[in-house]
Amino acid sequence: MKTVITFLLCALSLAAQARYSATTGDVSLAASGTSLTIQQPASGAKLVRLESAVVYCSVACNITQSANGTAATATAGTAVSIPPYVAPASATVWTASNVGAGSAIGGIVHVTTAPNTVVLDLSQVVMGSSGTGNNYTVAISSITGTANITFFWSER
Repeated sequence: MKTVITFLLCALSLAAQARYSATTGDVSLAASGTSLTIQQPASGAKLVRLESAVVYCSVACNITQSANGTAATATAGTAVSIPPYVAPASATVWTASNVGAGSAIGGIVHVTTAPNTVVLDLSQVVMGSSGTGNNYTVAISSITGTANITFFWSER
């Protein structure tokens, strides 16, 4: 019995994934855009599984996604642990990101009714390699209004 309990506890600890979120917060834009990038560190990266991005626009907007752009260096954001996990995130977050052009992922998502919130399913996006060029960005085109981008992901 003791062996079974030990085995189950070990299996549960291996299956546990720390979960995180990060957001731009509400950004007031005047004929400008904004973006949010999640990026692997230069070394010591954990396996990052994106879950979703929640994007809000107070006016009609266009949303684009890209991967593996030149490393973002400004402006650092904050990853927040989702309870019960409190470990710091391995991945870094960049709000109003200056990430360089990466590979376009999918097409433009046109949000024509406003205000509106769109949830992007990113559950098939996995970042496993170290290196700051291993990143994923969601961007909102130039608008005059309020925007907010929030990422949800897990790390193992």
